[in-house]
Amino acid sequence: MRSWMLALALLTVVSATAAAQTAAQVPSKAPDRAAQLTEHNEQSANQIQPPNEVMDLLGIRPGLVIVEVGAGRGRVTVHLADRVGNTGKIYANDINPQALDYLKQRVVRLGLTNVETLLGAEDDARFPANTLDMVFMAWVFHHVEQPVPLLKSLLPSLRPWGAVVMVEPTPAHTESTGRALTRELVSKEAASAGFTLDAMVEGRLKEDNIFVLRPAVPDVPESRDRQKVRALWEQYLAWRKTTKGGAYPPDPRGYAVSLERDGVPWPEVRRRFQILRAQATEQPEGIEMIYDPLYSKPLTGDLAKDGFKTAPNTFLVESMKAIRPGGQALDVGAGMGRNGIHLAKLGWEVTGMDLSAGGLAVMRASAEKAGLKVQTVKSSYEAFDFGVERWDLLAVILAWVPVEEPAFLARLKRSLRPGGHIVFESNIQRTDQPFPPGVHAVQPGVLRQLFNDFDILVYREEDDYGDWGGPPTPLVRMVARKRAR
Repeated sequence: MRSWMLALALLTVVSATAAAQTAAQVPSKAPDRAAQLTEHNEQSANQIQPPNEVMDLLGIRPGLVIVEVGAGRGRVTVHLADRVGNTGKIYANDINPQALDYLKQRVVRLGLTNVETLLGAEDDARFPANTLDMVFMAWVFHHVEQPVPLLKSLLPSLRPWGAVVMVEPTPAHTESTGRALTRELVSKEAASAGFTLDAMVEGRLKEDNIFVLRPAVPDVPESRDRQKVRALWEQYLAWRKTTKGGAYPPDPRGYAVSLERDGVPWPEVRRRFQILRAQATEQPEGIEMIYDPLYSKPLTGDLAKDGFKTAPNTFLVESMKAIRPGGQALDVGAGMGRNGIHLAKLGWEVTGMDLSAGGLAVMRASAEKAGLKVQTVKSSYEAFDFGVERWDLLAVILAWVPVEEPAFLARLKRSLRPGGHIVFESNIQRTDQPFPPGVHAVQPGVLRQLFNDFDILVYREEDDYGDWGGPPTPLVRMVARKRAR
């Protein structure tokens, strides 16, 4: 899963002020502290499922209130308690009273004062109502004999932004005594209990998957009304301006608290929260709030640490070998300008457009350092003036453009001069774990149809490693030339 998708998927389970940044931006505890919290017989388990790595992936930070279901003797509990600190709290639940007795003594030895043990039942976790940011399970759910009753018992305990997170072995690493947890099985059990499977994070842990469940909300017409959704978003933005510095990314948790204070019924708070959360990739302000901090952090050149490639896109580099340089080039969704800078070095007069002021600032600085000239325009796709027969080259690389919308597609095509080229790379929509609507992933075969009035020089649909890391993902790559009149 891409780092930005992981951040959005886990948006509801992190603190309001720091929120779900990429894992590289969440500070791990020092290794020596982790060693102090680990008992000798836990070392092998922690090598397979490192507590700090798991907490980093989940964005667990000081101040959170978390329940661990099946805490046992506290292998993970003590690390959670250490991470959330004195401003947070951990409820440790288990059906084994002897294990909880041991855990009580253990936290005293370690000086952890923020842990409370709770004796539960197999079908009832018995947690306090409306108090939890997260319910966490590690290697537990695949052993639960009555999963639906257990999940149902969790619903009342979650705050409007709360989520259930389960770190469980992949089917290939599941013991014979446990259930093999597939996406289909977990999704079915979640739905039966009043949840939706919001995300399944694969490939980030060697032997485990992460399942994120969120309470289901009613599908009502106003949740799909674009004007009403925009009005909710604008209310949130107005509230955000009243908070110190605002929250990154657009985490409406604090807003949800304010709605509760104003007497908005709890189910309605949850509905609004879900809508606002989804708008992070739909509304231009949401995209800015995600990418400005992402692009402003120091780059290392390491894909795993940065969350994206800093080198120019491979397909663009290959494609430009067959296109004579020179003329006006538009880098659509330029980000930090890695592709636009490459085009400028080839001799193109480059304009980079993007919503992120932070990204465009990096682009200008990189161009100046290289002795190049580029123009930058901060704009949304809706507001940007593409012009008429203005560009000789359009570089549209992983840019989330609404190419499936006829009006936008017409503007894009009209802006290209006859004989000009478009180099396009984007995601293909998946039936399994689909991309959010804001990504504008195209359906298989559709891009070729959309550009059937162009000369298509290169067209490939393939599973490949993208510029944002993660496992191979379905991509469409195209080079097309506008026909002369």
